[in-house]
Amino acid sequence: MSSLDPAAIQEQIKLHEKDILQWLKKLVSYPSENRPPRGNEGDAQAFVARECVKLDLDVEHFSPEDVPGIREHSSWLEGRIYSEGRQNVNAVWKGSGGGKSILLSGHTDVAPFEPDNWKECRPFEPLFKEGKLYGRGTADMKGGIAASFWAVKILKELGFRPVGDIIFETVVDEEFAGGNGTLASRLKGYNADLAIYTEPTGMEVCPAALGAFLGSLTVVGNPGMPYTGYSIPNPISGAARVVHHFAEWEKAWQKNSSHPLFTGKGKEVKTLLWHIDSTTPGTFTQMGTPMITKISWIVWCYPGMEEKDFFDSFRSFWTKVFSEDPELKPFSFQLEKEYHYVKPWETDTEDPGVRTICESFERVTGKKPVIQGAPFSCDIALYGETGNMPVIILGPNGDNLHGSDEWVSMEDVYSLTEIIARTVLSHCG
Repeated sequence: MSSLDPAAIQEQIKLHEKDILQWLKKLVSYPSENRPPRGNEGDAQAFVARECVKLDLDVEHFSPEDVPGIREHSSWLEGRIYSEGRQNVNAVWKGSGGGKSILLSGHTDVAPFEPDNWKECRPFEPLFKEGKLYGRGTADMKGGIAASFWAVKILKELGFRPVGDIIFETVVDEEFAGGNGTLASRLKGYNADLAIYTEPTGMEVCPAALGAFLGSLTVVGNPGMPYTGYSIPNPISGAARVVHHFAEWEKAWQKNSSHPLFTGKGKEVKTLLWHIDSTTPGTFTQMGTPMITKISWIVWCYPGMEEKDFFDSFRSFWTKVFSEDPELKPFSFQLEKEYHYVKPWETDTEDPGVRTICESFERVTGKKPVIQGAPFSCDIALYGETGNMPVIILGPNGDNLHGSDEWVSMEDVYSLTEIIARTVLSHCG
């Protein structure tokens, strides 16, 4: 164990609160949007790399597509483009040897700022107001990145000498069911005895997260204009019935799905219909009844669900619906996968790393942590399955993620900085 007094960490964070805020504002000011197939993380990643060099960490940056064998991996998502500095940043603080290592991880890509109904500030001109920092990416997830970075910086300033290695990383291309950045760092060998991933969990300690199935359902009919008096069933009307049945599916999905780490309001598995289109690819769109209407959807799942089991059940549901609903009988349907399966994951709550984080949390906040599953999908399985690490998600409170006036609680960012620093002290000392 290190002889460093943990109370000194809190004092140092207090001294640096304004610096942490300014550092986070700077990171948020880089418009590191992910707009598939491209992304704009280059400037943000360059900033992080420079800051890590200042801390005298061993820094490497690399493109996901340059990692040997990555394209053959089952989790690789084809079609993304990595150019203009769109690279991972991995920084290592080497320990003296023989101790446990830790990985502090986050992604710098953010969702696009649209729809543009921002009121508190412009998306990349962050504003601090009444304890909240507003701006795109403040909560998802640059606030968590700031906490991880400053935990390392403050431990450096206090003269901590780790026994185990400390890895700080920021990856690219997590949004839009990405994962290639995280996969690249795992295959590159930046793995540890414990991983902390600082997605915004509302300060819940989350050793598990949801998975996500993504796809499309296309209602197929016959196009035309009813000039001669006969009826042409419209697949747009058919799509309206599909929306109705999606609500039925969600109720049944929730009734038949459960997990002990996902209890209470907001932890249910849900569905999301996020895009609808009646354009037939590669053809001119007539002013008439379209041939198709395509609905893009997401269905979330708990840990333990297999992709094949889901799609078998999902396809059976829609086959029955289209054969029995009179309004859908004029149509056929096509069910297709899109992007890839974002796998769920669960770390054993009895893992020593979970206990260490919980102990740090209680010492910092004076409260016992809430241990729950994170009600969102992310890259967690790439840490657990591919990196073979126990992984915990812990991040600050915030709101309006992927929406206008996104914000993060700065008080939580400061607390999270101390929790992470204390965890590193206990784990790597």
